Amino acid sequence: MKIAAIDTGTNSTRLLISEYNKSCFNTLVREMEITRIGRNLDTAGKISPGSANAAFKTLIKYKKLLEKYNIDTYRAVGTNALRKAKNSNWFVKYIYENTGINIEIITGREEAYLSFYGAARLLDSSKRILVIDIGGGSTELILGNKKLELEIVKSLDIGCVNLSEEFIKIDKPGHEELEIMNYFIGNCIRETINSIGDTNNVDVVGVGGTLTALASIDLGLEKYDSSRIHHHRLTRDRILDIFEMLCSKSIEGRKKVKGLEPGRADIILGGTAIILETMGQLEKNFIRVSEKDILDGIIYTIAEF
Repeated sequence: MKIAAIDTGTNSTRLLISEYNKSCFNTLVREMEITRIGRNLDTAGKISPGSANAAFKTLIKYKKLLEKYNIDTYRAVGTNALRKAKNSNWFVKYIYENTGINIEIITGREEAYLSFYGAARLLDSSKRILVIDIGGGSTELILGNKKLELEIVKSLDIGCVNLSEEFIKIDKPGHEELEIMNYFIGNCIRETINSIGDTNNVDVVGVGGTLTALASIDLGLEKYDSSRIHHHRLTRDRILDIFEMLCSKSIEGRKKVKGLEPGRADIILGGTAIILETMGQLEKNFIRVSEKDILDGIIYTIAEF
């Protein structure tokens, strides 16, 4: 059986096509396009025509891939930007009428569950697992175990796009700007982090474009390599080094950093600040990066894996 998952997120629109046979999954296609439907959403309140058109073009491309691979079934979801936008119903209707793809706007809790399912299902860990999913408009913190028994499911209204737009006003942010942003992030996550209790028996896993970008930079990848990024260990010290290096460069300078996709150059600081503050409050020295995320969670639920 061939299954597909589409995630229309705040920053990017992504596709996973997988072949499922005898409880095994074989990835056929995994694609991502930066469409930024959440651009200026906190100020405008709506998805702009330009962003809607970028998503439309990407989804037309994905629809052709669904047809090419003779997909048996698929599920397309929309997350934070579509939950918040005043014109989300228009956007969903526009996409359906022009591509035939029906986007389901899911809750923050459903998004968190699917992300955890994708990242934790095949993870080798005997500890409790905390999945940190940093998206464009929200961050999910999900604590559970290998049996998918969840203790904490929290979706926070902070992400790499909205934080960067609100706090990073100049190319090279100053100490004061960064302090204000870090203080804001700390207040947003503190209650959830405190509710975890003892973190010694917790494995921390990170998903989302910020984490995979940091892993790619750390590895110095000329070309994205998911096999090297998946389960790559990033230390907090190394993330801090990368963060300081990125802060010292203009957006144009960041676009030239090996391992960083140019389309993330203007939002990478917000996402990196979230992971640094979270690891600091958890008192964790490293995080495992996972290529398995909400797309995989969708695939698993379709297959009833």
